[in-house]
Amino acid sequence: MKTSFLTRLFVTQICVSILFLVLRLMNTASAQQVEASKYQASTTKSISGRVHHLNTVEATADSLAKAYIKAGHAPGLTIAIAHKGETVFVRGYGIADVEMGVAAGPETVYKIGSITKQFTAATIMRLVEAGKISLQDSITQYLPAYPAQGHHITIHHLLNHTSGIKGYRALAEENRQRFRQDLTYDEMVELFGKQPLDFKPGEKYAYNNTAYYLLAEIISRVTGTPWADYVERELLQPLGLTKTVYCNEARIIPNRAEGYEFEKNKLQNARYLSMQIGSGAGALCATAGELVRWSYLLHTGKVVSPKALAQMTTPTVLMSGDTVGYGYGLQLDELNGHWQVFHGGGANGFVTALAHYPDSDLSVAVLTNSGKGNPGQIVKALAREALGVQVHDLPLTPQAIARYAGTYTYQLKQGTRELLVFGENGQLKAQFVGGRPFRLLYQGNHAFIPSIDEDERLVFRTRNNLAESIKHQEGRWDVTIALRKPGNPDQTTSQEVKATN
Repeated sequence: MKTSFLTRLFVTQICVSILFLVLRLMNTASAQQVEASKYQASTTKSISGRVHHLNTVEATADSLAKAYIKAGHAPGLTIAIAHKGETVFVRGYGIADVEMGVAAGPETVYKIGSITKQFTAATIMRLVEAGKISLQDSITQYLPAYPAQGHHITIHHLLNHTSGIKGYRALAEENRQRFRQDLTYDEMVELFGKQPLDFKPGEKYAYNNTAYYLLAEIISRVTGTPWADYVERELLQPLGLTKTVYCNEARIIPNRAEGYEFEKNKLQNARYLSMQIGSGAGALCATAGELVRWSYLLHTGKVVSPKALAQMTTPTVLMSGDTVGYGYGLQLDELNGHWQVFHGGGANGFVTALAHYPDSDLSVAVLTNSGKGNPGQIVKALAREALGVQVHDLPLTPQAIARYAGTYTYQLKQGTRELLVFGENGQLKAQFVGGRPFRLLYQGNHAFIPSIDEDERLVFRTRNNLAESIKHQEGRWDVTIALRKPGNPDQTTSQEVKATN
């Protein structure tokens, strides 16, 4: 589940805004042509008219990729875009192997991290359709020695991260250090299986790599074949995805990118992590082109049945009735009114993102060879460009600015946070105490988009021509309400906020 906007805004607003600043500059000035000699061979096909602005995506991709590399987020990356199953753009940027001086290209293979989860989930659903397992089966039916501690933990709970089982990241540091070893299943269960559950199964959602490790073990036991071998032989190869493979370090994988980390802003090779530990949670490698192909196949009934796909893309409903935007191995959300099926991935030295937009049959993948940065922002920027999504910046009268200006209070689990909304030079701005001011771009009908995160939407509720609250939408299901503090509209400026800190 994604981190709360109120936290991300305070910590990462500068990093996020760099990419969108590039995109906005392109909308107001002619984009500079990128010299072909700086890149490996790429594939671009013109399909004007089928998706609003697909032919302008090439320039957008070049600019965003250059900005990403120049900002020091990664040595290299590859971008792929597909429409109706046809790859219309794929290009590599920067360096795939710094020590050998190998450029990133369309055929570069990256570790994809948690994007692996949708492959594991699809394999489970195929076994369900074959009648070999049931989503409501207890995991102890297949893992009889697993210490469920008296709880009924099902396949369903593992798939949508509601099992309550202790996750990898919650383990003590000395236990995580052992992930450099090729631990057996019994050794892994010894690390986390006896830990108390974080909550009752189905009660809460908590993103959990351990769950998908267990799903891979269940696949191995049901099929009698190791998870990696079974997924390659029964799922990937029949689909023609021959470059999507188990990412064992000992294996010879042509065009494999090297992974990197930054230590005190200095590039270095990523630390080793056993892919046997990653397993069904994050142990696959792939090219960007094969990922967008996979996305098309999954969403057009070539991988699982429409009924099974509907289950994979159904949001999770908790015991409390709350809805979480996660299905089976897939994050579910909206992008400016377009249904979005998304997942990011992180492995040692790699960060990746893959999104599919079913209403337009558009898929976008961005794979990078560094643990730094957020390729998901590039994915969304390219999707907006291809879909013709526009973020408006409508003018506001002084009277309208006065209507919204004030101090609004969020009641969060971490405590109370106040958002100051104020006018400055004819623009409406907002600022959390201790943070930097940012613009609120008016979309009409009392709705605004923060200039530093275009995934968010703030809708003011007014009474007697004065805003009394903000409905803060972070997608279809994540909604937070902020109430205006009592009193007259607050005309405090950002300078005055700094003076009070």
